[in-house]
Amino acid sequence: MLSLDTHHPTMVYGDYLVDPSMIDKLSEESEEKRKVVYFHHTETTPVLEFITEICSGFLSQNGFQHDRNKWFMDVIRYNLKDETKRVKSGLAWHCENDNYPNVITVLMYLRIDGTLKDANIRYKDRNDEKRVIELESGTTVIMDGEVPHKPQDPYGTGKRDLIIVSFSKE
Repeated sequence: MLSLDTHHPTMVYGDYLVDPSMIDKLSEESEEKRKVVYFHHTETTPVLEFITEICSGFLSQNGFQHDRNKWFMDVIRYNLKDETKRVKSGLAWHCENDNYPNVITVLMYLRIDGTLKDANIRYKDRNDEKRVIELESGTTVIMDGEVPHKPQDPYGTGKRDLIIVSFSKE
């Protein structure tokens, strides 16, 4: 695992936590260029419980204290076909704590087709300089809710599937 030089913990892990097919149980295939579905801890299904349990265990293994019963999940799917213009994420530079207070987040990049361009995530380092995490299918990131970041706006042809699970810190 690679630890990034940020004010708050940010770690990059180069492998899957869950099988990429799990996203199909949370979000249907769509012709939309960018589709987002939200879930939270008041919803319970076996799939949501499985994913949050895996993420919670991963955080615990890496020494992050959190409330495994209070979580928020964003499921984001890009489906691009010969896009020459960037598909906007709609997100400015932000921290997860802007949306969910005092969280630690697991970002699971389940699929990033190599035919996409600029499908990475940017973050601000300890010196407030903008950096890029080069992503590929299977990359998992642990990011403190205080770390400023912004996804790149991809273009080209292909899919980019991401599940983000944020847990309240204890």
